[in-house]
Amino acid sequence: MYARLVKGQFKPGKFDFATRMFESDVIPLLKKQHGFRDEITFFNKDMKEAYAISFWDDKSDLEKYEREVYPRVREKMADAFEDLPVAREFEISNSTWYQIHA
Repeated sequence: MYARLVKGQFKPGKFDFATRMFESDVIPLLKKQHGFRDEITFFNKDMKEAYAISFWDDKSDLEKYEREVYPRVREKMADAFEDLPVAREFEISNSTWYQIHA
């Protein structure tokens, strides 16, 4: 199983816009992707930071999303962030939720 961590910095006054867009546009897109398992987002309004972690069955599903769908997501969310969010991929070694053990 793989995870994708995205970190971004909000523009002033864009927190509510970002959370609405994520809920109405991004999550429905994610749910349609083959191999997608879950999405967890963390927003800190005071620090203007956002983190999102998506979980994927395998690396090829994650890479396909990155190539074919994420550019549209980034475009939809562009008005919310100071710069392009930074994304990193990880292989999951432990999870109590998904019963994964190293």
